Amino acid sequence: MIQNIKPSRYKVSNNYHWLGQPATAQNVIPSSAGVAVSTSAIMRVYLQNISAGTVSMCVAGLFPDSAWTAGQWVAVGTTLTDDTVDAQDAGTNDFPINTTTINDGHIIGCDYPFGLVSYDITTATIGAALEGILEYWNGTAWTAIAATQMLVDIPRSAGVQWATGELIIMFNPPIDWAVGGTGTGVSQTKYNLRYSSSVAGTTAGLARRIYVGVPITSWRNIATLTEAPVREYMPSGLSIPDGVVRIGCAANLAVGTVSTVVASELELVY
Repeated sequence: MIQNIKPSRYKVSNNYHWLGQPATAQNVIPSSAGVAVSTSAIMRVYLQNISAGTVSMCVAGLFPDSAWTAGQWVAVGTTLTDDTVDAQDAGTNDFPINTTTINDGHIIGCDYPFGLVSYDITTATIGAALEGILEYWNGTAWTAIAATQMLVDIPRSAGVQWATGELIIMFNPPIDWAVGGTGTGVSQTKYNLRYSSSVAGTTAGLARRIYVGVPITSWRNIATLTEAPVREYMPSGLSIPDGVVRIGCAANLAVGTVSTVVASELELVY
């Protein structure tokens, strides 16, 4: 039984996967991240796909900028150079997603296991042979996350680009994810995610802003105009991961695309 019925609705019906392109200043939480975490427990979740096609969706939790860092990864020399300020401020074209050198890219490290990254891309990648790789540290080695493990994938195939606009990656954090990782400058106290291009393009992708979060609970392949199976969390309530400050929703689009057709609607019952 729900003791305190207090519906809280957060509706997304715009041309973005998760947050859009708010381009907030460093340490400013975008309003599009959803509702603030309540002291009341969430007992029931309704999530509906109101898009024109089938999507995978999640209840999305946002981490504040203070919880994560980011920087550029150079494979030759295995070195990470911190570039957190550029990843977290609104400067256009100041955070490289990759380079035109094979196996270079970037690393994001967070105090908590994460699985949502919103990239506000302001310069698209170019390159017929561009192929991306996403890896996490399992305590022993960098381990690839396969496309089949993703709710929203990275551009991986030859010719598929990081387009301008909001692109996200979305996956449920691996259960064997450990803090640390090899490489000079890689934090040994954070959960690190490494993106690189195994086949280099001719123009590097550049981002204006990055936001980091986690799928709190997710659904795959929900048909158009269909409500996801209702999930109830009585008597204790939905478990909100440590560090989350806002709760909203995110949904998938085709890899490397920006579209106006994705839309989802979330209702939380406390």
